[in-house]
Amino acid sequence: MADRNGLSAEGLDRMIERAQQVLASTQALGDGSTDGVSGKQGVALQGEGAAAQGRVQATVAPGGRISSLTVDPRLMRAGSEEMCAEIVKAVNAAIDDLRTKAVEQAGASPDAEELSSTLLTMQQESVRQMEKFTQAINDVVLRFERRV
Repeated sequence: MADRNGLSAEGLDRMIERAQQVLASTQALGDGSTDGVSGKQGVALQGEGAAAQGRVQATVAPGGRISSLTVDPRLMRAGSEEMCAEIVKAVNAAIDDLRTKAVEQAGASPDAEELSSTLLTMQQESVRQMEKFTQAINDVVLRFERRV
């Protein structure tokens, strides 16, 4: 039901739903709180990378957490400095792959301005609705007091 000074309940629901969609699309690149986020085939979203002609392979989960790291023992003969450099390359490639997959899954980069605008509108509307609710409660109390 639409009120005369603002959005209908359905309009507010649509704004909240859109804000949730934009936030969800950013979570795949977030702080690790989205481990297990499913991709299109129901498989957990993850990034994969390799270095040193495939002798180093890394897999990362959302939030940049390393899920697996495999190093061919022959690479150890090259020395720890070279081996570490190749591990860094593989992990960075896996993070880049995860970022690419997350953006593809979301459909586009999240629009921070749109999210900010939507949240501001929701905040303003909720304040208006709370003021109306408070006024309605005050009116009921006044009517009740007049009867007593």
